[in-house]
Amino acid sequence: MRTTRLARFGDVGNPWVAYDEPVSDERVTRTVVLPAEPDEVWATLTTPEELSAWLGEVVALELEPGGSLVVRENEGPTRRGVVEAADPGRILSFRWRRLAGAGVSLEVGGASRVTFVLEADPAGTRLTVTEEPVPLATAGFGA
Repeated sequence: MRTTRLARFGDVGNPWVAYDEPVSDERVTRTVVLPAEPDEVWATLTTPEELSAWLGEVVALELEPGGSLVVRENEGPTRRGVVEAADPGRILSFRWRRLAGAGVSLEVGGASRVTFVLEADPAGTRLTVTEEPVPLATAGFGA
């Protein structure tokens, strides 16, 4: 089996996912066709070592609805989230928010939903990534 690394796809990295920016009121969607089969792309999205190339240091990823996601940015804040959908080769969706500091100095960022949709394409896999704000009243996770 060939290993597909996200980093080798160049333009498909971190610009799709907001980090230190406040969550805007707008949905952001990007689509790219990757020269790999959907199962290969799925494997890179769901292997913590590979997903780290996009998101930061992934320290926990439970690939089932309700599963947890924890991403630590280089010696900085942590993002905590919950997996909403994980359908192998088709869709990965999670809600997350940024947490920085601790105790009374804890800063909680706005919540957003990130969705990766994979579709077969004659040239490989069409990957669509969407990030959209999630109202705090329904965010369901955080501090």
